[in-house]
Amino acid sequence: MREYTHISHEEITVLILAGGRGSRMGGCDKGLIPILGKPTLDHLLARIGLQSQRILISANRNFEQYARYGYPVVRDTVAGFAGPLAGFLAGFSACNSAFLLTLPVDAPLVSPDYLARMTRCLQQTDKPACVAEFQGRLEPVFCLAEHGTTRALKTYLAAGQRSVQGWLERIGATRVDFSDVPEQFINLNRAGDQRRLEALLRG
Repeated sequence: MREYTHISHEEITVLILAGGRGSRMGGCDKGLIPILGKPTLDHLLARIGLQSQRILISANRNFEQYARYGYPVVRDTVAGFAGPLAGFLAGFSACNSAFLLTLPVDAPLVSPDYLARMTRCLQQTDKPACVAEFQGRLEPVFCLAEHGTTRALKTYLAAGQRSVQGWLERIGATRVDFSDVPEQFINLNRAGDQRRLEALLRG
């Protein structure tokens, strides 16, 4: 049981999930969509980069553009744009840290204490993972998981399962309430989201 045991931020690698098809945005690579003249990833790194420099980028295209940011870029080993869990597996395989903290590339308004809050929750429980929730609804791609969950993830994917929420439920992830920071979960899914994010970033 890990209750009240300190987890150092040096034991955590941040994985930015940028490997999706962007189908709801016309097939655009959402990490490279411009917001206020800069790619979405620039805005995300301006925030998460203050919380950690142990960062990986999960991508399945535009590798050279992502590599220019200076962080390792990992690609799915599961074929066919298999979803975020394939990115999780690539992240676990590439990092040598004890924990992996995930977040999507198209949600640039991540809370400035995202890493700290997730870490605090996990070190106060005996669960192998924690996941953000907003007003009672899980936000599955915002999670922190032990490297030891990799085996369970491989088994889950090998069975043809792709649901992030289903995997988190299977390993018994605990929840972390982020209802006080709704902007963290605003992402690029609809036509108006780009303008909404620009307005918030200006503010």
